[in-house]
Amino acid sequence: MNDIPRVALFADTFHETNGAANFLRRLVNFAKKKEHPFMCIRSGEKTGNFQDGSVSFLDLKRGRASIPMDGALRYDPFLWKYKKLVGKTLEEFAPNVIHITGLNDISQFGYYFAHFRRIPAVATWHTNTHEYTAQRLMSVLPFVPGNVRKKIGKFVEYAVLKGLMKLYFLAQMQLAPNEELVDDIRRLTRRPSFLLRRGVDTEFFSPTKRQRDDDEFILGFVGRLRPEKNVRFLGQIETAFRQANIENYKFLIIGEGSERSWLEKNLRSASLTGEIFGEELAKAYADMDLFVFPSQTDAFGNVVLEAMSSGVPPVVMSGGGPKFLIDHGKNGFVADDRKDFIETVVRLIKNREQLPALGQSARLFAQANSWERVFEKMFEYYKMVVNFRKGIRA
Repeated sequence: MNDIPRVALFADTFHETNGAANFLRRLVNFAKKKEHPFMCIRSGEKTGNFQDGSVSFLDLKRGRASIPMDGALRYDPFLWKYKKLVGKTLEEFAPNVIHITGLNDISQFGYYFAHFRRIPAVATWHTNTHEYTAQRLMSVLPFVPGNVRKKIGKFVEYAVLKGLMKLYFLAQMQLAPNEELVDDIRRLTRRPSFLLRRGVDTEFFSPTKRQRDDDEFILGFVGRLRPEKNVRFLGQIETAFRQANIENYKFLIIGEGSERSWLEKNLRSASLTGEIFGEELAKAYADMDLFVFPSQTDAFGNVVLEAMSSGVPPVVMSGGGPKFLIDHGKNGFVADDRKDFIETVVRLIKNREQLPALGQSARLFAQANSWERVFEKMFEYYKMVVNFRKGIRA
């Protein structure tokens, strides 16, 4: 008997440029490569069904009333007009697991049909919405005293997290990319919650793609240029460089967002490329000397792992998920606060001879986190949730 579960994935994001979409595209490709029965329900340019190998697709076109969310992601309050189509497609595919990826319009179908058709559901956590919401609120309250603003931020963060958990509770199993989130979700939902890290393509992101042979020190950042990514902090790093009389450096900043104009205006030595992809991105990573990632709201930090795969040691903050990728002082550094972050970067730029060993250790860590292993584990969790429903213990 074939025990490979029939999975229906409800993908809130798929075509966009972000870590969650990258994860979901790779998951679909893995299912196709392994010839697993798989369905992906996602947004598309036109509504319709089609087949690609073992993977069935249902694309739903969002309407003109769609509301812009984060970046290119949108929310269509009228997407429920496709309820019958989604129901019919699910009935024909007959999944025994539903995979929900968030709280947006597509995932709402997943929660609905999992509940009313009694299909076990797995929910994967991709975005720290509670922290993003608090950070964005605090960024528009500059007139509020700092200690009061922090209290407001903490209150909003916890309130949003509790609200999120009421929806995540509807899934029988939760998967999160770092240990802190796993513990929080398990405590607040009282549902089985497990760790599922993200992976990296170590052949694609490789130090062998480095092309530079000059002595300019390149500090890299990759990601959305948004307030919650704390990118203005790069300006404080540059101020510290000037105070320490450090020269011959450049920030290489890859990504788009509302903070780009501020960075262009305030950083003296920086190259802002916008979004780049493919080999151009892989070569850009490999040409970096140090990866600086000041965000404290990322659930995982795919870009940190991509930098490590490229042989580039990262410096990250102690908040958020990226710290769980770092063996402090061996393959990168976790800064306790802003002061520690700046001091660490200044120390490394003054002691560049430490970087090759750090980069080699970072590369070794990345090689142990392949996408193949991640998705094999994902399918183990699918089987586990089916067994939960059957009352079987794996």
